[in-house]
Amino acid sequence: MSFSETPYKLEYAYNFYLTFVADILIYVRNFILYIGVWLIGYLCVCCVVYRRYARRLPTRTRGALGAKRVLLVIAHPDDECMFFGPTIFRLCEQGAEVYLLCLSNGNYEGKGGERRKELWNACRELGVPDSNICLIMDTRLPDNPKAQWPVPVVARLIQHKLEALDIDTLVTFDRGGVSSHPNHSAAFYAVAYMFVEKNMPSKCTFYTLDSVNILRKYLGFLDLPLSFVLSSKRYFLRWTESRRVTRAMKLHKSQMVWFRYLYVMFSRYMVINTLRKINLADIELELEVDD
Repeated sequence: MSFSETPYKLEYAYNFYLTFVADILIYVRNFILYIGVWLIGYLCVCCVVYRRYARRLPTRTRGALGAKRVLLVIAHPDDECMFFGPTIFRLCEQGAEVYLLCLSNGNYEGKGGERRKELWNACRELGVPDSNICLIMDTRLPDNPKAQWPVPVVARLIQHKLEALDIDTLVTFDRGGVSSHPNHSAAFYAVAYMFVEKNMPSKCTFYTLDSVNILRKYLGFLDLPLSFVLSSKRYFLRWTESRRVTRAMKLHKSQMVWFRYLYVMFSRYMVINTLRKINLADIELELEVDD
């Protein structure tokens, strides 16, 4: 290549570079527009579903449990607000007798006594009578993410409450425990143990709270369309009603560190609960997956 051809080669390379950059920018612009249109459309769908569903909430029975005497099993004080608030609120509103069994006093940071009082205050805000709350104090069930709770012990505690209170509906965590906390999952495995050992009362129906992926978990009310499509049993709160669950959660003052404020703002579990009915066949399948 002669020296005189060099400017032409440089000009060609420069023009190619400009064309390449322009094509990339056009692609990025079109991609952003596409995503923007999709997000606006999805937001419109959420708003439509919200308005249509919220307007019918006072008389709505489809998707509800139809329970009269409900036992809700949680692992720690504040689980009732962080995860089960919509279920508890709606069941109390519909006239069901709601009982709460808390398997530990949340003494992981040495605040067990304080968290006990907070549990009663929060449940009172949600509509659960003081006399319907049972807090277990057992050294075999410490509040510790590294502790494996003995399944037969938890199963006996749950079975005793089911029989003593004549419960027709049991609600607790699923195998994932929403946050993968082993204390949460222990409640599910305890009920699974009761099914396998044939100790589950025949009149009692068992439901688990759906664990969802991290994206859906923090979509808030924007997860509503997916919840409708993927779940047949669901509880949803209006904006004004969700504020009551928020107030209940804030009564757990010892737990309200900065990231829990973010949780309260964005978590779907503050406004939406989706539940799944579980039978023996489901239990066996879940245990096979674990194996």
